[in-house]
Amino acid sequence: MWETEHPWEAGQPSELQQRPCFTLSGMQRSGNRVSPRILETQGGGDPLDPSITMSPVALSRLLAAAILVLALGDPTAACSCAPQHPQTVFCEADVVIRGKFMGVTPLNSSSNTQKFESWIRYKIKITKTYKGLESQGNGIFIDSLEQETFCGYQHRAPLNGEEYLIMAERQDKHLIISLCSFVRPWGRIPPSQRHGISQAYGQGCACQVVPCEFRPCELLGDAQCLWTDGLLDQSWQGPQAQRLACLPRPSQGVPPGADPFCVWKTLKSRPSRAAICPGLCPLRNTP
Repeated sequence: MWETEHPWEAGQPSELQQRPCFTLSGMQRSGNRVSPRILETQGGGDPLDPSITMSPVALSRLLAAAILVLALGDPTAACSCAPQHPQTVFCEADVVIRGKFMGVTPLNSSSNTQKFESWIRYKIKITKTYKGLESQGNGIFIDSLEQETFCGYQHRAPLNGEEYLIMAERQDKHLIISLCSFVRPWGRIPPSQRHGISQAYGQGCACQVVPCEFRPCELLGDAQCLWTDGLLDQSWQGPQAQRLACLPRPSQGVPPGADPFCVWKTLKSRPSRAAICPGLCPLRNTP
């Protein structure tokens, strides 16, 4: 049966109106969440708090401005995503699953404030749950803005095809993904990252991976690990993203509530024999 934990309506996700996923000319995107956030204005204004609820009128004006900027062809209006280490995405995601995209349904707009945006709903068949779902249903629905210019996720691969690793965010009673979400074919996930997803990443959620985009870079605490892949590769898919996790180093005498001392640790590239066939693997012949 399909997941029925969240009684979603057929209309648009209501709370998602508060968090538009697009970049306007003169604004800069950054942040640590899976979906992008607009943090500060280019002109030196006060940062915009993404927790502040936007009124329908304000949202309508913002969306109208986005349409105008896109129509004018400003190259800075395209969606941009802040670099995020897979461990950071895993720890901040509300749901992490492996599954197949089975279907997609348009969500009709039911109000004038949403006439500039359109939503779609993906039907996902779950093959494995790593985080966030307590019930044993084999399917869920995940929503996204349709337009890529608004950072919407477009699934271009065939439906009911290969498995995908999906890290989604829960807002209100809805699960959402965006163009900036971690949604990748399972076959392209390296063994080391698979180990991180199934075991290691969850052990490092008290640590913080800090991207180093420009030198000099510095750490502000013992719980931070400096991520320098972007200095060599702008795709941020270097060895630290592929093969390392920022994990607490075992220590004694740490006061309760104190920050851990975190270091980069190499992820296993192969699962252990016990994980492959617990209690079933034949014993190796020893000379």
